[in-house]
Amino acid sequence: MHNSMPKAVAILNAVADFVLLLLAFFLAGVFRMWLPFGSKFFMIDLSRFFPIAVIYAVVMVLCYAGTNCYHSLHCSGLAKEGFKVAVINVLGLALVGTALFTFRLSQFSRLLLLYFYIMTTILVLIKRIVVDKLATAHERRKNLHTDVLIIGSADTAKRYYSDVVQKKDLEMHYVGYLDEQPCDSLPNYLGKADDLRKVLQSTRVDKIVIAQDTQSASQLRTIVAIADTYKIDVTVIPVYNNFVGGRTQVYIENGLRLIDVKMMDTCNIMGVDIVVTDMDKTIQTIEEKLDEWRGKYICVANVHTTVTAHKDKNYQAVQQGAAMALPDGGPLSQYSREQGYTEAQRVTGPDLMREVLKISPQKKWRHYFYGSTPETLKILEQKIQERYPGAEIVGMYSPPFRSLTPQEDAQCVERINASHPDFVWVGLGAPKQELWMAAHEDAVNALMIGVGAAFDYEAGNIKRAPMWMQRRNLEWFYRLMQDPKRLFKRYFTTNLSYLWWKWRQ
Repeated sequence: MHNSMPKAVAILNAVADFVLLLLAFFLAGVFRMWLPFGSKFFMIDLSRFFPIAVIYAVVMVLCYAGTNCYHSLHCSGLAKEGFKVAVINVLGLALVGTALFTFRLSQFSRLLLLYFYIMTTILVLIKRIVVDKLATAHERRKNLHTDVLIIGSADTAKRYYSDVVQKKDLEMHYVGYLDEQPCDSLPNYLGKADDLRKVLQSTRVDKIVIAQDTQSASQLRTIVAIADTYKIDVTVIPVYNNFVGGRTQVYIENGLRLIDVKMMDTCNIMGVDIVVTDMDKTIQTIEEKLDEWRGKYICVANVHTTVTAHKDKNYQAVQQGAAMALPDGGPLSQYSREQGYTEAQRVTGPDLMREVLKISPQKKWRHYFYGSTPETLKILEQKIQERYPGAEIVGMYSPPFRSLTPQEDAQCVERINASHPDFVWVGLGAPKQELWMAAHEDAVNALMIGVGAAFDYEAGNIKRAPMWMQRRNLEWFYRLMQDPKRLFKRYFTTNLSYLWWKWRQ
């Protein structure tokens, strides 16, 4: 597939089409005046019909956007692109014709409309071909491409290499393949599929294509789990059942049917990919990927953090860089369900910490708590020992209410790692806790989870809302009543921003 364009470039591409469409209208008017067909036509007639041209141009740009014409600067070949532009333009022509009939604009020149259609098709097609050539030249000059690793070496892998990779050499850079044995038909053998983690540590890979003629469910899950840790896209050529739970996107490349797979579904809300999950699935995923996620972090997202990420791109990058962004806020899981993800449920930070602590004795998981005050941590330790007997606490630390010096921070990380925890629970509040976890990614040798006020809830400093309020997404209101001075501005501004964004969707 072609690489997606940045949003700004896509907008400029759409604006260029709009300008071209208006230019096509004036050229069509010139032809209408010069060519000896139909009744007399003058420049005043052209200006009279200009508002129709503007409406037509807007409609056409929306049609182009709706059919993903702005997802890439590349086109799919002269014949295919010409057919696509011609068909989409017919749709726009039909919409304009319907408007003319509805508003009884019978004086509009049908010949002008025909010339307009022809010029629009020609100019837009020429522009797409020129942009495609310029983009290709830029990619060649800047060495921009997708680094592709193939897993498999049988007939399916050979076909993908020859029919897709070699024919798209400017977009794809083949880094090698993994399989049980080397194959003479494929260059650059990198080892077995079990060596994937080692290969990813030493080789840049943007996309993994699984092209094995046979595949086991456990191996596929392992490959996708490792790739998910490194934020690498995985595509399979489906000669077997799809064993991975994530929703898929199917597409065709040179006759080969491919499917994008991932470990879990996500729903993009205000620029943050919120995981579609429930508590059981979350616990299962954490258990399966705990070793893979050591040094990584999980964000527990609510309306406040999501709106903040929408306004602050740096904080958005932190949220997107997490192993998971869980739907702590009820409105987030509700929005996911409205988008068709019917299995989406709320997973709050306090509930997640509680469920993990419950099963920790049998899993032999070790816990470190970072945040809050010394008094709260002391109470928290007592409560955990009472409620979750056998849960092992290997350390607690209440950082000062100031930034740590580099030396203090290094000593803190050293203490955490020396205690060998499996989980580091971070209770600094948003956005401070997410920024801390991102800054210590791969430095702390444990899975970090930011849980906000969970320490205070578990210690009894703050009382949770009744269950009926939690079910109706009113826990924020209950917290507001407990601490109105601190929370009123936050909830008022972020909730309004979220509702405005949701209404616009």
